[in-house]
Amino acid sequence: MKKLITLLALMTLTTSIAWGKTLVTVNGHQITDSLLSQEYQNLTKEQKNNLVTQLIKEEVIYADLLKKPFVNTPEFKQAFEQQKQLIEQQYGKSLNSEQLRSIKGSIAVSLYQQNEFKSVYTSESENKTFYQNNTTAFKFPNSIEIANIIVQDEPSAKEILKSLQSSKDIDKDFLKLAHEYKQNGYMGWFGRDSMPKNLFDKAYKYKVKRLLNAPVKTKHGYNVVYLLNKKAAGTLTYKEAKPRIEQILKQKKVMEELKSKMETLYGQAEIIF
Repeated sequence: MKKLITLLALMTLTTSIAWGKTLVTVNGHQITDSLLSQEYQNLTKEQKNNLVTQLIKEEVIYADLLKKPFVNTPEFKQAFEQQKQLIEQQYGKSLNSEQLRSIKGSIAVSLYQQNEFKSVYTSESENKTFYQNNTTAFKFPNSIEIANIIVQDEPSAKEILKSLQSSKDIDKDFLKLAHEYKQNGYMGWFGRDSMPKNLFDKAYKYKVKRLLNAPVKTKHGYNVVYLLNKKAAGTLTYKEAKPRIEQILKQKKVMEELKSKMETLYGQAEIIF
């Protein structure tokens, strides 16, 4: 789950001091220092105050979302068990009820964001305005789309390449062979700076839908490469960029809505220090 762990949960994952001292009571719920790490004592007064404010804001949104129906779904329960086991295994001890609640709250926030993302809408006007104001974000370098099989010795790589060179259905056989080596095969699009340069430079010279004529050695091993497509540097058209723009704007709207909801609940909360 993306952005599952907030500041509170991150501090929960560290070795907690578990003194049980109440820091603040929010709508009748006591927030204790069992959610904090030893590093809390080294913070300045301002930093401590900011952290407590963050804990309060997280508490009010957690309390609200933990009442939602999705908390009783298998998806929520599975995510909670996985996080709980992961953290307890990592630190070798059981978590207390407040720490467990903060994990549940973090998961609730994540699921809430996912659900809201599915329903939020962006208009064509919003999308086009974003594109026009951020054209540099949609520039791309020379790029290649490849499928790849990596082995650790050159003889094996040459044997794989030879078998593929005689294939009558290279697309099907390449993926089948990759799966036999427990690899995905399809790797996607890459610019020169996002992959070994010797592999990129050789592959970019080829015509598309071609196997490179020899394995390429990189730090990962010997690569048998199938060039699926390539593009010269340029700028994505609005149509090409639109799916990405929609995702960016929808995520922004969800985060703004969540922040607004949190601030409203914070303003309405009964807070006792």
